[in-house]
Amino acid sequence: MPAVDRVHLHVTGVHDHHDPDFHRMDRVGDRWESTVEVSEDLVASYRIMPVTGELAAQVDAEPDSRVRWMTVVGQTVPHVLDHPAWHPAAWSEGFGEASGRLVMSEAPEQAGWDSADSPGWEETPLDGRSLWTADLPDADYVLVLSDGRNWAATALPAALRRLHAAGRLPRTGVVAVDTYAGRYELLTRSAAYRELIADRVIPWAWEQVSVLADPQRTVISGESLGGLSALDLVLSRPDAVGCAVSTSGSFWYPAWDSEQAGGEVAAEIRERTAAGTPPEGIRVHLSAGTGEGRPGAGNTTMADHTLAVHRALVDAGVPATCEISTHGHEMAGWTGALTRGLVQLMG
Repeated sequence: MPAVDRVHLHVTGVHDHHDPDFHRMDRVGDRWESTVEVSEDLVASYRIMPVTGELAAQVDAEPDSRVRWMTVVGQTVPHVLDHPAWHPAAWSEGFGEASGRLVMSEAPEQAGWDSADSPGWEETPLDGRSLWTADLPDADYVLVLSDGRNWAATALPAALRRLHAAGRLPRTGVVAVDTYAGRYELLTRSAAYRELIADRVIPWAWEQVSVLADPQRTVISGESLGGLSALDLVLSRPDAVGCAVSTSGSFWYPAWDSEQAGGEVAAEIRERTAAGTPPEGIRVHLSAGTGEGRPGAGNTTMADHTLAVHRALVDAGVPATCEISTHGHEMAGWTGALTRGLVQLMG
């Protein structure tokens, strides 16, 4: 077995994977150690990544920071930390399973979640696209999610049932939609996404409930580009969906390094309000993490973009709430953010 030359530790939202050296652990005898100070309210996955000498030379010679990161992240190994903040790893499409997850003592509530739960989804095709569903018969609300492969690896249905049993949510059926193929084109305010969700997925979901579709009891949710498309859908198709939970929305769109806080979405909401045609009949919850950084080379953070969109919605008279918490751009922070948002919106 090739000898390990160095070991990298990456705590999402704390370390910068654009750093050319990443964060290196120290060799102490036959062990590798590192001390990292983190916020007491942090929620984050972490990765321990052993690298051989041969691979280290390859990484050091690679000028592209993304290629360097993807090479190193592929070396992630499982880990159990003897600390009360430790939880089993979160999984993310494109990055695989992390080593573990940290939920610090002052972190926001991970509403409904229990690491002992199993996923419990059913997979079904719709127009050649995979859907993962749970609890649709007899549901009071229908929740539709983008990036379905990520959510299908979680126990979200169990979390929603637990919140319902506690009287914090209505009975909620859920549909997680596979949006992996052509993701950027699909989730950047496209007509194809609007038609897919509003005209195909939502009517199909309510057919499984066996009642007529009700926009006010239909929730669209997503993260990153999915967060952008969730808000776009509720703004453009309130006839189909009246509620949105947008987490870490890519509101920098369409310019990656935009300094226009809230991007074109916030600008369009303000324009509609000024013209006397503000969005109506919708409710929105937004959230973002302080550890998500700045898109591109700009100075405007993901949290800045989210706060700007929230302000535009409130000024338009839309019932909208916003949460900024300590997490990075990843599923470890998004699971709790989603269920907290649902309780805020529907509870």
